[in-house]
This record gives sequence, structure tokens and C-alpha cells, in this order.
Amino acid sequence: MFEKKIVITENAERVSALFQTIQDLSGEAAAEWHASGDDLAEKGLIWVIVRYDVSLLRPLEPAETLIFKTWANPVRHRMSQRNYLAFDKSGACVMRGAGSWAVVDALTRSMVDPGEYGVEIHGEVNGLELPRPATPLRITLTDIQDYDVTDAVLDRNMHMNNTKYFDAVQSCIREPNPALQLQRARAMFISESRLGERIAISWGRDGNSWYFDGKKNGASCFQISLEYV
Repeated sequence: MFEKKIVITENAERVSALFQTIQDLSGEAAAEWHASGDDLAEKGLIWVIVRYDVSLLRPLEPAETLIFKTWANPVRHRMSQRNYLAFDKSGACVMRGAGSWAVVDALTRSMVDPGEYGVEIHGEVNGLELPRPATPLRITLTDIQDYDVTDAVLDRNMHMNNTKYFDAVQSCIREPNPALQLQRARAMFISESRLGERIAISWGRDGNSWYFDGKKNGASCFQISLEYV
């Protein structure tokens, strides 16, 4: 299990800020296995996130220090689940969640068995595992707007960084209410988005819950649901 104290950023209200923290934490944990982004790049491989399901048990306060813990389950069917917990200074759990990750050939974009490339995933079973990430909460879609993929949202793999999808969908929410606090975020990334592509983001709302479906050429490339209280 990998642990790290992390100070919550000033833009804690941005869902993308939470997932940037999770993404960075995952990278540091994988580096201990010699399976960081740099390590994989040397083998012609990349990490990809397929699903996220993260819940906040209370709002995160800007500048507060939390202890994050993460560990991976053993690889199954070329997929690995990474679990996440965060605790405040009193020892109370304030966040829990999981992500489904895979190792992909950088050229073909197809999933591979990391062991065949000499990449060892140190999965563990400790009794604290979280449920497999659930699919986003579906809500009837009522609105739509286009989103263009620019240089500003690309990562080292030359596709849209997963954290930027949350910024894209939050920009669709009309008249944001500062009193609303994120309770749960679920995401499913179906296909990558590259520079110059246009995504049609449809969304719908039911009370304090939103559902977003991003499509390219009529086919879904991502789905995200955000639930607030």
C-alpha cells in the first residue's frame, strides 16, 4: 500500500482537481514497481484509465492536509483495479473510490498483458478493497453543446487527459450553485479523444445529479455522472 500526505489545492471545487490528485498519486505508486509512465514509455506502452467511481464523505477543504492511501488488486483479464482512500487529521475517512486501469500498446492502442513486457503489477488483497467501479448514473439527456479538443488538454500520450473531461462537463452545468457539494463522480472512458476532434456533449439533470454523454461521429467516447448534495 502506498501512502502520501497531500495538501488539497485552492481549486478544490473543481472535480478535475480531485482526479488530478488521484492520477498523480497513481503514477507515484506505480513508480515504486518501475511501472511509471516513463518506465512504460521505454517499452512502448502506456497506462490508460477505463473507469472511475469516487465518493466524498464530506467536502474537501482547500489547504487541508489529507493522508491518501492507494493499492492495486491483482491483474485480471488484463485489467487492474486501483483503490483509493483519504483520511483527515482526526483519522476519519473523507474519500473512497476505485479506478479500473489497463496497460496499452502505444502504437496499436490495444490492451496487453503487462507481464509479457516485463512489467510487474504488485497487486495485493488486504480486505479493504472497494467495489468494482460502477457505470455512470444515467439520466435523460436534454441539452447538447460541442467541445473542441485543443493542445491545452492533451497529455504525454497525445490524447485528452482524463482529468480534462471533468472540466469539459462541468462547463455544461448552468448557473452552478456554490452551496452544492460533490458527493460522487463516476466516469467511463470508451475511446480516446485527440487534437482537433470535436465532441458533442449531451447532458441531463435530475435534481442535484447530472449525466453527460460525449459522442464523436455518433458513438459514445465517454460517459460521466456527477452527484451533488
